Amino acid sequence: MNVRTNRWLLGLAMSVSVVALAACGSQNDEATPKESSAAAEQSPGADSAQDQQGQQGKPNTKDIPKVVAEVNGEKITKDEFVPLFETQYQQMQMQAQQSGQPVDEKDLKKQTAENLVSTEVLTQEADKRDISVTDKDVDKGLKESAQSGQMSEKDFLKSMQDQGMDEKKVRSELKNQLKIEGLIDDEYGEFEVSGEEIGQAYEQAKAQQEQMAQQGGQGQQEVPPIDEMRPQLKEQVKQQKSTEATQKYAKKLRKQADVTIHL
Repeated sequence: MNVRTNRWLLGLAMSVSVVALAACGSQNDEATPKESSAAAEQSPGADSAQDQQGQQGKPNTKDIPKVVAEVNGEKITKDEFVPLFETQYQQMQMQAQQSGQPVDEKDLKKQTAENLVSTEVLTQEADKRDISVTDKDVDKGLKESAQSGQMSEKDFLKSMQDQGMDEKKVRSELKNQLKIEGLIDDEYGEFEVSGEEIGQAYEQAKAQQEQMAQQGGQGQQEVPPIDEMRPQLKEQVKQQKSTEATQKYAKKLRKQADVTIHL
């Protein structure tokens, strides 16, 4: 179990995986949430009324079909779609309160479907290559992630349940994520990190710390020396490279796949 999976599982507590975020907008290389939202603002009144209704609580999921998408004959169902969509919606709502920009439900549904499609094409490719993940691997991942979140495994699974994911679903999602990590390792090998890249990451960390201090109106905390942070920074750069590689490979597989989205 590595840091990538640990971070992903902690994110899973909010029903969002690293893969989903990395693959966001995989069908359109230049797509960003802001650009997509601007394009979707042209949708007429009925959609706007639904959006306004959804933003008062949970999003509108009544019109989501039982089969959201099909990827090379494999179905992505409404039950798989809704927890991820609802949680991403809640996150977007929090951002909207800060920015004053309303959440575009229609665009978010499309993004969520594309995220799930990207995850599916990666998982299918991992299966083709016989990337294996054992039950012991999954058990270890759950244990380490609970510890990283300073929770017992029972409390961790309870937090998953609160997000609409029972233990069986959590284990299934973790197994797929581990397969995808194995696939990326198989495709790209070990990601090398240079001293220059570590230095750039260190400067970014200092800049972020300074920005947080300014926003919080508090004194800036001193960033530890680079040598002290080197292992953490190296892992961070590896994570960034892995995410970029996952996104790139998902786009490639997406173009080759037979995909139908029913939204």
